[in-house]
Amino acid sequence: MQIKIYRGTHRIGGCVTEIKTEDARIIIDAGEELPPFDGNAPLEIEGVTCGNAQCGGVFITHYHGDHAGMYNRILPSVPIYMGSAAKRIYSLVQRAAHAQNGTDFGRVETFKTYEAGKPICIADMKITPYAIDHSAFDAYMFLVESGGKRALHTGDFRMHGARGRKMPEVFKKYARDIDALIIEGTMMSRRGETILTERQLGQRAQKILHDNKSVFVLCSSTNIDTIAEFFWAAAAENRMFIVCEDDYQSKILRVVSQNAKSSFYDFGRGKVYAYGKNLHGAMAERGFCFIGRTNRITRQALNAFSDNVLIYSMWTGYLNKSHPAYDEYKSSFVNEAVANGSSLRYLHTSGHASADQIRRVCAITGAKTIIPIHSEYPEAFYSLGTDGAVHVLQDGESITV
Repeated sequence: MQIKIYRGTHRIGGCVTEIKTEDARIIIDAGEELPPFDGNAPLEIEGVTCGNAQCGGVFITHYHGDHAGMYNRILPSVPIYMGSAAKRIYSLVQRAAHAQNGTDFGRVETFKTYEAGKPICIADMKITPYAIDHSAFDAYMFLVESGGKRALHTGDFRMHGARGRKMPEVFKKYARDIDALIIEGTMMSRRGETILTERQLGQRAQKILHDNKSVFVLCSSTNIDTIAEFFWAAAAENRMFIVCEDDYQSKILRVVSQNAKSSFYDFGRGKVYAYGKNLHGAMAERGFCFIGRTNRITRQALNAFSDNVLIYSMWTGYLNKSHPAYDEYKSSFVNEAVANGSSLRYLHTSGHASADQIRRVCAITGAKTIIPIHSEYPEAFYSLGTDGAVHVLQDGESITV
């Protein structure tokens, strides 16, 4: 079994991994790069993005753009696989992007889907998806088996979200005796950051809502665990739960409710209001939690409730001018809101595993070979004290197990 990391060995995002045997070849994740871009030409993979198709399938772990965004460059005859709920959410995301910039999202509708625990066989290779805890809803890792060898690609994962407590048992049950562990290491370069559990985030959110009647939340529309925590915090404080006036967020939450087994994701059990000026009276009387995006938190509402709290529930690196991922639009929005009287609070948790969680997965899986990806500092894996041999690859480099 040969493993090749085309991109993602020394950066976060843009991950593309190939696993190949004598008779089969697959790609796991086809992500677009996150800033800062390296300025190189778009990634070309013979038989996958160019030339004659020679690939059994592209398997997407979850719908974040740095894992799925290259989908339009995959050859039409190469099938792309994604979780069924993730596909529906990604279709909404791409439809919204299409409306803004005219990009083509039609290919998403042709994606094939997979289910947790149900293997897909391609020649001499068996690929089995298992649900994972991540900030994206319906995210997966993949167990790839062939010729007596077992490789596990974790995708992005963590153990402090809604599914977090179950994750050690999932690894123990389905992912033991791993020959090659391809594992994300986002937080290895941020080991000093405090990581809240999503539940702790929800508890802090409820305290803010208890003390303040007008609360706006700036977060990703697809960070479902965090949105659910705010939803239940608002319900506990009898606050209105409001989303932007367009139906984009409402549709995403509807997909989640329709596909989730846990009542935690049942957004139908409480009222979700689409913002409109007609709600101002009720908002003033009951108080509210308004989930928005930088381009869709209506300034009319911010101005109408000037004595408000704005919770920034995203990675703070986007607001740091010295960081390569600085987002001037987000920063300007936050600064403008504060200048107009909003009281800014930071309340966010990572969608990625801590160093301790990574070490735990390495131990549970008994991985003989550990291959870090999705990390700015993969060399930090050497100091984890794992039993398996850490192999830090370069983009385009391969290893045989």
